[in-house]
This record gives sequence, structure tokens and C-alpha cells, in this order.
Amino acid sequence: MVDYCKAIINEPLYGGMTLNERLKYYKISAFSIALINDGKIDFNYCYGYKKRDEENAITDNTLFQAGSISKSVFATAVMRLVQKDIIDLDKDISEYIGTPFYKTFDSRNHVITLRQLMSHTAGLNLHGFAGYQSGQSIPSLEQILKGEEPANNLPLFLSKEPGKEWGYSGGGYLLAQKVVCEVCRTDFETMLQNEVLQPFGMLHSTYQQPIDEDKKCDIACGYDFYNLKLPGGCNTMPELAAAGLWTTPSDLASFGIEMMKAYDGKSQLISKETMDMMLTKVIPNIPSGLGLFLPDDNPKGYFDHSGSNIGYHSIMCFQAEGHKGYAAMINSDIGAGFAKELKSTISELMDI
Repeated sequence: MVDYCKAIINEPLYGGMTLNERLKYYKISAFSIALINDGKIDFNYCYGYKKRDEENAITDNTLFQAGSISKSVFATAVMRLVQKDIIDLDKDISEYIGTPFYKTFDSRNHVITLRQLMSHTAGLNLHGFAGYQSGQSIPSLEQILKGEEPANNLPLFLSKEPGKEWGYSGGGYLLAQKVVCEVCRTDFETMLQNEVLQPFGMLHSTYQQPIDEDKKCDIACGYDFYNLKLPGGCNTMPELAAAGLWTTPSDLASFGIEMMKAYDGKSQLISKETMDMMLTKVIPNIPSGLGLFLPDDNPKGYFDHSGSNIGYHSIMCFQAEGHKGYAAMINSDIGAGFAKELKSTISELMDI
């Protein structure tokens, strides 16, 4: 693994540039990566500063917004509730929340399940969310689902028959959030802390939106496509299940390690049966299982997810049979393309 680490830092693997040269090329001010080998975190590397105008270097504990990787962590919490027989993956969600929060393409009622919501096969819209700048009013979950002020998104809408085809939907994850919070009768942050963040060793992570002031000094500020720091350092993302996670690459690596243990049947938190369900495509020839992206043939227990909020981009990739993987996070929209470059380079280098 040491050779991998030296190569990642020192070799011109990124468009003929070294890692630091490529980060400067993309105007990325903060970058963090954690590598897993033999089922444990083997290497961390941090580059840059929390703010460009301060001599305040990031560390392994600096928080980034995870974007859609939030969905993977949330889906795992849901599966923990399924294991405990608290919630049913295949029950019509109307039995949990009553009146639907969306209109349908044919003005008829349709059965939608958590399994469909977490595999992007429910037929719902709302791919992603922009969040809210400092000073803007923050909508409730119900206002977001209905597209009511001050929400800045369209209303949730069923655009096709559920269970027939794949269509990425952050809105579907928010509907799943509504279901889970109704069933558990608790706030979202508490539920996620109890079900995943604390037991999985993600001790620096939180779904607090807006993030508490005492934690704000620990964030890498986000930078937009104009290379300007976001007002207040970041947008607030009240779309918690879809995009609300603050975390670190090390915490995401801890999450991946536990999930790889589950793949081997050695986790005390996620059963092998549950993990197998998460790594099974609900419909053939779609790119995802439950909360995780999967290749066509799923070689060696591979699974991944990426994430993008305004000002932040992330990637995590794991190969369960090889007990290896990585997670990386950046704080720049101009540098969004680097995340794809990094995935290609590191995956080839580590044979993931």
C-alpha cells in the first residue's frame, strides 16, 4: 500500500501532473482522501485550507458536504430499521403517511414502496437540489415535497408508473425521509446518529442543517463556479436524506469498512442478508441497488456513490472481496471534473 500512496502523491498521474499540481490547476482549495487496505484505513492525505484567505489548514476531521452520498448513509439507516422489523420495504408508503405529497401523471393513486424510493424506481421527479444561501428562509420537509414557498424546487410529481424503470430522484429520498420520520416519531438527525453515524464510527459526521455554529469552524468552505466562496461558507441543505450530510473521507471510509464486513457476514450492525439486498438491483439492467450504485456484473462486491452539492463534490468506492476502497472530497465547483479523474486514476492504481 505504501507504493500506492507514494504514487498517488508524487507521480504525474493526473493529466501529466502530480496530485498537488492538478489540484492547483482546478483551483481546488481543499481536498481530502482516505484509502482502505485490508479492511482498515491505511492512508489519509489532506491538501489546502478551510478558507483561501486564512492560514487554517484542513485536517482529517475537516467537514465537507457529501451531497448525494447522504442517500447511501440514509438507506443504510432504513435497512437497519427493516432488520428490526420496524418498517417494511414493500408496504405501500400511504399506510405510513396517509395523504400523498405529490400529484400523478394520470390522476390515479399508485402503490409506492421504500424499496422503489431507495432504488430510484418509483417514477418520481426532482433529481437534485440547490440548497439555500445564508439569510434565506429555510423550508420544512412538507414545503419542499409540495414545492411551496420558501422552497425553491418544483413540487414532487409522479411522472411514470412506479416499479417499471429507473430514474434518479432525490425527491423520492425525501419522501422516504418523511415515511421514516413518521414511523420512528423522532427527528431525522437523532435517528441517523443512533442507526448509523455513531455505531459505524462516523463520529465527526452530522445531518445538521444549518450546521451548528460550534461545528462551522470545522468545515471546508465551498466555492462556486465563479470561484467565489459561498455566502456564509456553504449553502444550507434542508433536503436531509438526499443531500444533507456533513462528513469526512475518514468517516466515509469507516462506513465502507463496516459495509464490507457485512458483505462477508462479519458485521454486528448489518446482516449479510441485508447487505445482499442492498447490492441487488430491484430491476435488471439499472445502475443501483438500495442506496448504492452497482456495475452491471458487480465484480468482487463493488459498490460506490458520488455526491455533488453547490461548492462540494465527493466520491466513495469500495471492493468488498478485496477489502479495499477509498473516499475523497473537494470544495470547488470549478474542480468538479477532478472527482471523475480521481476515480479513474485511484481505481486503476488500487485495482478496484
